[in-house]
Amino acid sequence: MTISAADYFCAYADHAEITPAIHENAEELLRKVNALLEECVANGWVPRVNPATGTLISGQQNGGWRPSDCPIGAPTSSHKTGRGVDVADGNGELDTLLTDGMLEAHGLYREAPDATSGWCHLTDRAPKSGRRTFFP
Repeated sequence: MTISAADYFCAYADHAEITPAIHENAEELLRKVNALLEECVANGWVPRVNPATGTLISGQQNGGWRPSDCPIGAPTSSHKTGRGVDVADGNGELDTLLTDGMLEAHGLYREAPDATSGWCHLTDRAPKSGRRTFFP
């Protein structure tokens, strides 16, 4: 089970702000995220579809790409440039399984599990701290 670009942009599929550059960012992000999730499945993680989105993306509609006027998240959120995604993780099993070594191997970073609840925020944009697991 993977996250497609259609899944990622679904809530705002026809939005004018989805430029070719944002679409390319999202494709690269999802390539990395899907490879990480495949590794997690091989290590026993069982992905669970979020009933609200019908995908592995968390939330009601804002766990994937967000337009600039979306009130969810910071104005400079990685979601708004196609470089961040919230993976449904209702029971925290994904966050428990992930290590900084796994994140580094896939070129990803995540918000610390203590800063999220029911999702795992993954991005390929390094935070200011440079840490693989960071506090927003």
